[in-house]
Amino acid sequence: MKVFRQRRVFRAVAVAMLVTAPLAACGGKGAATEAGGELTYWSMWKQGEDQQKVLQAAIDQFTKTTKIKVNVQWSGRDVLKTVAARLNTGNPPDLTDQDGGAIAGNLAKVNGVMGLGDLYSATIDGESKKVGDVIPAGLLNTYKTSGGEPYIVPYEVVGSTIWYNAGADNGLAAKPPGTWDEFIAWLDAQKAKGRTPLALDGDIKFYDAYWTTWSIIRHGGPGLLNKAAQDKTGATFDDPAFLAAAKDIEKLIKGGYIVKDFNGTKWPAQQNNWAAGKTPTDILLMGTWAPSETGPQAAPGFEYRSFPFPSVAGGKGNGAADAGVIGFAIPAKAKHAAEAKKFIQFFMNKDRLAGISSEAKNLTPRADVAAPAALADYQKEFLAAGSNFFLPGDNASAVAPQWVSNVWEQANADFFNGKLDAAGFVKRLKDETVKLYENG
Repeated sequence: MKVFRQRRVFRAVAVAMLVTAPLAACGGKGAATEAGGELTYWSMWKQGEDQQKVLQAAIDQFTKTTKIKVNVQWSGRDVLKTVAARLNTGNPPDLTDQDGGAIAGNLAKVNGVMGLGDLYSATIDGESKKVGDVIPAGLLNTYKTSGGEPYIVPYEVVGSTIWYNAGADNGLAAKPPGTWDEFIAWLDAQKAKGRTPLALDGDIKFYDAYWTTWSIIRHGGPGLLNKAAQDKTGATFDDPAFLAAAKDIEKLIKGGYIVKDFNGTKWPAQQNNWAAGKTPTDILLMGTWAPSETGPQAAPGFEYRSFPFPSVAGGKGNGAADAGVIGFAIPAKAKHAAEAKKFIQFFMNKDRLAGISSEAKNLTPRADVAAPAALADYQKEFLAAGSNFFLPGDNASAVAPQWVSNVWEQANADFFNGKLDAAGFVKRLKDETVKLYENG
């Protein structure tokens, strides 16, 4: 799925099941009649995609059960641009979906979404649980209206973690490193065997930035990088967590742990070579799409496993998990909001939502839906975090996109290419942040 970047393709196939139990009503504008009604749904998926097929199947079952007609348009990834344009005319669709950051940036920032507090208090179709009971509250911290109501209902969770092959002789399946010191010791042991254990496609600047982002999160906690991205004075970079994080990553850059020519090849060469066993690499820090994206190139017997980014001594972000969401939103001024809410209640049923895991090999927000085998470790990481989540990139790209592209990613590239040391990296970030906002 092309969400966090244009090349990302997540497969999300769900199995819709016919349930004849009546749907619980939700309040709000455009209340549905007891039988029948309609809604208009503009989706991010395109005709023929797996997600489109499962949603169409669910729509067919929903209409058969409720007699509510769904006028669906398979619009593709730019759907929210069209939705935003229609908000101005007062005639938006009743339901749409996308990743959380896109909904926030295209609709929520202009008060273009409805608060869904009543939906979160409503009972899921065919269950006794409420919608809010099955969605971890921490996933919604960023996605709330000015009145405090969540405006997204996630149906999939994505994040980044450290991947490895449990079928290889790397010792990770027995005991993956839990602390930074243990991690360095493991890297040294692999290096002594002639390995360059870290796979990295360095031509993608934000892949370099995965490492620094995680290190900053572990040392300074979720939100610190986000705050720094918006600080026009640059003073946030004086927080000692930044230098401590940079020094850790400097060890990786200068330690000979990263695969040779990592910054001289073209994506996805290094991640594919890692999966195929064509380079002496052992781990890949990547999103939860890694198994599906590299699977076609994986060597026979490759067993996808993962472990959390190591904790650091005194780290404010130890235990935090990277978790972004993909989900539904109801545009402001929707004429059939009640019907749209009924469809969400229908789709969030455990047995229907479980197909995203069992068939599509993706993670759902429901703890009672088992993850696919490749994501079982990430699900444990996700659940262990409780409500201690951070959005991909600490959500800096949503609040300060110019800063990310002009300051953050450029500095990371120079840092990984050996043009900056740890102190120089932090100074560059501070100086360039001040300059960006002075000139902005």
